[in-house]
Amino acid sequence: MSMPAAGAGARRGRDAEDGPGLAARADARSPGGARRVALSIARVEAALLARGVLVLAGLVAGGAVVWVFVWPTEPLWWNAAWQIGYGQVILAATVLAAAQLAAGRARRDGMRELYRSFPVSPATRTAGHLAALAGALPASVLLAGAAAILIQARGPIGVPSPWVLAGGPLLVLAAGAAGVAVGTRLSSPLAGILGAMALLIVFTQSGRFGEFSWLFPWTTPAQLGSLPGPLTGYPPGGAHAVELAGLAVLAAVAALPGARGRTRRRMRLGAGILAVAAVCASCLVQLQPVPTAGLIRLFGAGADPVAAEHCTISAQVRYCLYPGFGRLLPAVQAPVRGVLAEVPGRPAQVLTIAQDLSLSDVDQALVHGHSRQHLALWNAELTAGPTGTAAAIYAPVGYWPSTRFALALRTAEWAVRLPLPGNLQTGCVAVDQAREAIAIWLAITATRTSAAWLQAGQNVTAEPGGGFISVAFVRKAPVILWTEPAADYPVTPGGPQTTAVGFLLARAMTSLPSGKVESVLDRAWPTWLNWRTTDAQLAAALGIPVPVVHIPPGLSRPPATGPGVAPPPSALCTS
Repeated sequence: MSMPAAGAGARRGRDAEDGPGLAARADARSPGGARRVALSIARVEAALLARGVLVLAGLVAGGAVVWVFVWPTEPLWWNAAWQIGYGQVILAATVLAAAQLAAGRARRDGMRELYRSFPVSPATRTAGHLAALAGALPASVLLAGAAAILIQARGPIGVPSPWVLAGGPLLVLAAGAAGVAVGTRLSSPLAGILGAMALLIVFTQSGRFGEFSWLFPWTTPAQLGSLPGPLTGYPPGGAHAVELAGLAVLAAVAALPGARGRTRRRMRLGAGILAVAAVCASCLVQLQPVPTAGLIRLFGAGADPVAAEHCTISAQVRYCLYPGFGRLLPAVQAPVRGVLAEVPGRPAQVLTIAQDLSLSDVDQALVHGHSRQHLALWNAELTAGPTGTAAAIYAPVGYWPSTRFALALRTAEWAVRLPLPGNLQTGCVAVDQAREAIAIWLAITATRTSAAWLQAGQNVTAEPGGGFISVAFVRKAPVILWTEPAADYPVTPGGPQTTAVGFLLARAMTSLPSGKVESVLDRAWPTWLNWRTTDAQLAAALGIPVPVVHIPPGLSRPPATGPGVAPPPSALCTS
């Protein structure tokens, strides 16, 4: 009796000694215990991810990308909301690399055997890493929120799409899940770097795939910012968000190791099937053609903008803006009124200033799925440009206030009787004509633009060897041209070409008291409007020397003729 009793006592002692470990293992392997362990791992990994160098660097770099794309252009919400996604791509790439590093840490550190001895399965630990991706969401939300506040502070046009804004965090989660999937199989940090590079390559090159570009997150066509308003079904923000969510679930399923139980295998298989179905369905929606009626209205508005816009007449000028752009009216009027206030007399005809679609061709992502007849018609409308009279200035949608100086200069050219687009002499050069310098001076004065800014990047100088960037040949004589910086955002393309001498003379005029210049112009305004009145006559009346522009060596004669060799000869502005 004593022996069995002693054996029982020994077993009870071992049970007492091993009891806590067995209980812990049993608790960890139970469904509730596994969730608690996964949440504990998630809390630790989420904190590491949120303050990790990679995520913080991605946040800063993403913010810089948003600033570069959003700040220079007019804030149109149907375009700016997608541009916020550009920054989210940068953040997603860094989150992918950081998640891969975290998931592959056990393999890199040689801790796999130790982890196998723990009372949790690899699936539980992977689930913890997936849940830890919530640590990257604050950075994504902060990026989207800060960008939205910046855009809203500038007085944007339109309203943002919540689907588009929500797509940013979904992209970050999808990239992070992909990083976990890579990290559970490949522990080398190079794998995460390559995955991040692949995401960036897909982002930067997705526009090459035409109508299929929407299937690659994150992308948006360059022409989106040129539209006067959102189009129904374009861009497909809701479907794009569903695609990103499906990709996130699919990456998470791929990250989890094989399940042992039949129920878990079925659940994982079901989740994968639903994710694939969601991605496929969203892709089908995104590939649907834009409704024909919307495109007809869009290109019709480009062919005849004034008919589709709201117009206001003030002081012999008719201002026309697309619906929803009314808040821009005071800003558009300011440079025009500034020019006309300095003009002693103006033409009798009414000047029209309207918006225009800055579309040079039909984007395939916009018109895919439509007939060739429609495409030919729409291309013809874009090629012909807006119809109207010669006294019309068109400012492209999406580039205000970058067009401020260009709008003032086109108005001044109209005031001094230089040809505007629509005239037979469009694209002529006002060589040695006083009215050209007067027009440039009027634009500088009206917009209070510094001559140094206008000269920046153009290298206009009166010294020999100045390195001028453009030359035209008028009556076989070389003429050095000056291109105002605002020409990157064209207002009324095809207007008169401005000369370097005209700019230098206008810059010299800005150094004189404005009252003196106004007095000289008022006394002989009809004379200054005559195209035969020279720069020398204007300079003599103002008491300043005529600027001298030296012809660089090799440009004294036109180059050899031939296709793509000699520039076409330019006409002299004589009307």
